[in-house]
Amino acid sequence: MKNPSKPDISIQETVSHFDANFDQHHPFVEGLKIENCIISDVDIAGAEFINVVFQNVTFKDVNFEKLYLRDVQFIRCDLSLAKFDEATMQRVEFKHCQLTGLSMADARLQNVMFKSCNLRLAGMGYSVQKYVQYTECVLTEVDFYHNKWKHILFEDCELTGSNLSNTNLKGIDLSDSTFDFLTVRMEDLKGCIVNTFQAQQLSTLLGLIIK
Repeated sequence: MKNPSKPDISIQETVSHFDANFDQHHPFVEGLKIENCIISDVDIAGAEFINVVFQNVTFKDVNFEKLYLRDVQFIRCDLSLAKFDEATMQRVEFKHCQLTGLSMADARLQNVMFKSCNLRLAGMGYSVQKYVQYTECVLTEVDFYHNKWKHILFEDCELTGSNLSNTNLKGIDLSDSTFDFLTVRMEDLKGCIVNTFQAQQLSTLLGLIIK
């Protein structure tokens, strides 16, 4: 699969105070780099961010539901427990971010990359993901229940305990990642690409005994 298209970034101004640059009555931000700050107790549900970079930003009690992101980067940000439910993302990158417990249910992701991120316990149920790449990420106990995937790439990820039930894994290559166990239905595994060791682990789902 080809890599996701990268964000087209052209920053016009760099700021370290989010509140002064965001109007909840007109929730649209474009052409900003927001860095080295804490954003807390803000409801930005339904807002639009286009051509924006967040770097070294900690988000606390921020509501991102139904957010629209295009050409956006999050670099070394803490988005633990953030709510991205029903968000739409186009050409978005998360690099070296803390995303523990993130909620991204019913989201639509296209050309999105997660690089060196911790997504442990994230919830991504019922999401649609197309041209999405996970590289060197912790995906322990992530809920991918009932996802629709097309052109998804996993590189050197930890997937132990992830829930892949009702997600079609045909053509999905897990061979470069690791897991001790997965929650997955037998019918969803058809066409999934795994290495020899992983095949032995998954054989228990088939009731096989390997001698």
